[in-house]
Amino acid sequence: MITNTEEIRSAADLVEIVSQYVKLKKHGSGMVGLCPFHKEKTPSFNVSKKGYKCFGCGKSGTDAVAFLMEHDSINYIQALKIISDKYNIPFSETVKEYERPIPRLEKLPPATIDYFDKRGISNDTLLRFGITQINEWMPLAKKEVPTICFPFIRDDQLINIKYRAKDKDFKLHKNAELIFYNIDSIKNETTAIIVEGEIDCLSLHEAGIYNVVSVPNGAGTGQLQLKYLDNCWQEFEDKDKIILFTDNDTVGLALRDELARRLGKERCYKVDYPEGCKDANEILIKHGKPMLQSIIDQPKKWPLDGIVTMDDIFETVEDYYINGYPQGVKAGIGEFDELLSFSGGQMTVVTGAPNMGKSEFIDYIVTSLARKHNWKFTMCSFENPIPFHVTKLMEKFVGLSFNFRKDPAHRMSRAEFEHGIYLTDSYFSFLNILQVEVSIEGIIQKLTEVVRRTGIKGVVIDPWNYIEHKVPYGYTETQYISEALTLIKEFALRTDTHVFIIAHPRKLMKDTKGKYPPATMYDIAGSAHFFNKADNGISVHRDFETGIVTAYVQKVRFSWLGQTGFACFTYNTFTRQYESI
Repeated sequence: MITNTEEIRSAADLVEIVSQYVKLKKHGSGMVGLCPFHKEKTPSFNVSKKGYKCFGCGKSGTDAVAFLMEHDSINYIQALKIISDKYNIPFSETVKEYERPIPRLEKLPPATIDYFDKRGISNDTLLRFGITQINEWMPLAKKEVPTICFPFIRDDQLINIKYRAKDKDFKLHKNAELIFYNIDSIKNETTAIIVEGEIDCLSLHEAGIYNVVSVPNGAGTGQLQLKYLDNCWQEFEDKDKIILFTDNDTVGLALRDELARRLGKERCYKVDYPEGCKDANEILIKHGKPMLQSIIDQPKKWPLDGIVTMDDIFETVEDYYINGYPQGVKAGIGEFDELLSFSGGQMTVVTGAPNMGKSEFIDYIVTSLARKHNWKFTMCSFENPIPFHVTKLMEKFVGLSFNFRKDPAHRMSRAEFEHGIYLTDSYFSFLNILQVEVSIEGIIQKLTEVVRRTGIKGVVIDPWNYIEHKVPYGYTETQYISEALTLIKEFALRTDTHVFIIAHPRKLMKDTKGKYPPATMYDIAGSAHFFNKADNGISVHRDFETGIVTAYVQKVRFSWLGQTGFACFTYNTFTRQYESI
């Protein structure tokens, strides 16, 4: 048993440890470097004394132990050994003096036996586990009340007792050692099962499954330090397979994930829960012993980062077979709907010659997606002041002019103004370029926060050219653009959002009539990667003599979402509405 884990953890300098694997440089109050967990050329891996986080792949942690476990694919104890060796801190494996509870030999009263019987636990199992009942002072009741006693045994010695009263009033014996419940059951076993409560442990025992232990103190707030694992880690060193069967709720799944991280994901397995059941005891009551046996017999391997197996995706593939590929949503703008639909996890690049209405057209698309499908957007609109952009979006929603000087006859009323404000506020937020670092990394960091907080479904970056592009030394512009677009695409996939990028073309040559030809994606300044990396490509072109706006769909990566072609519209400059021709 290691008794100085906290001393070892606190001694580790996270920046110093990470620097052994990653070349870091000063960035604000912390450090930044190329992420060691995914391939990148533009640094997005941030490290400080408080922790590390990659804004490209999302990997994060709070200390050096977490970093070493993730980076080297090692378990908790192995990471501690690396740190202890580096800082010359020997493992303290002396036996700490704990208080030992006095055995309680009182028999269970009939009412308690009946309580367990209703939960599917037989009296034989209660006797086998030495469960008794006594009066004990309890914290919630603030008095002595009848409590069920669960003895924690290791090497046939009583180590701890958990006292359980009514209304989930629990406590462990004061100053006793924290260990897993039923820890002796996994000795000399190659497989161990971990559950979240003593009754879940008894439930599996009822089903003839004996190599099962329970955590002693649940999964509530503050319980993820896993001190009991520090005290019992030797019992898991020889395990080839560890089945994690914690409660199927938020805190239970958080406990499961932390156990997997500490024990090594490569040997951990998950279980499937029948609908309406959150733990082993509920499964026993509702479905019986055979269901528990089946669940344990068919666990799922823990998904390893970067590796996808058929077990991970079978349900998705089967759904494709039964229902077809997932369809995107239509913007609802006439013939354009026949060309393209939109879904999360994609990147659409939009281009066009100057003053062709690229931004106006995309504003029309996103307001339509908001109105018809409740999509929320964050607008990274760098060239328009936010209040002015709001008025343009309001015109798209209301279908009337905002500016009384421009079109007093078709100006929105006060009630329509307030309705426009309400709709814009409901569906749109705006990036403040004065408060956010306008780099690819800074934008992605902020957008990731917005996704988590508000659940946005889409992003508009307008224009690409405005972003502060920090091209690393030795990079060509083409190399940088490839890497930057990859980061944005990874963000879209990771967050299931749709990203629109409006990019200006390089200087176009006018034809003999003095007109710009329709731009292509290969005309975008900087790189052909805009075509290659994009899922969809749109070019917007306006004929100033006829007023006709043509949207050319130049690329559709997934055929079930659309096709290349073009759609023509008239554009009302007063109300900013598009109508199909």
